[in-house]
Amino acid sequence: METPQLLPDFLTVEEAARVLRIGRTAAYGLTRQWRATAGAEGLPVVRFGRQLRVPRAALETYAGGPLTAPPTGRVANKVHTSKTHPVKAVASRRLSNPSISCEQPSLFDEA
Repeated sequence: METPQLLPDFLTVEEAARVLRIGRTAAYGLTRQWRATAGAEGLPVVRFGRQLRVPRAALETYAGGPLTAPPTGRVANKVHTSKTHPVKAVASRRLSNPSISCEQPSLFDEA
């Protein structure tokens, strides 16, 4: 069993999202809420120039206790990889030749 990794003093919003086990978009939404409410609600964030950082101490207060870095193995970062079905690329949504078809079934019965 590996020892828990300590978090840096300031985390990116994406790193904070992984620690809290929430999505990136949700984390950015919480930072917007923090800035809009002057710190009354949301995820604590500090702006350094154009970059946003989440202070570890504020994140631990927000989470209610000390935090450690999430596992970084391949399993932890695995992206869902479902099989995709090939579809022929078409330059336009309208087909210039109606006899050409995509490999997708039609939603409506053709009469």
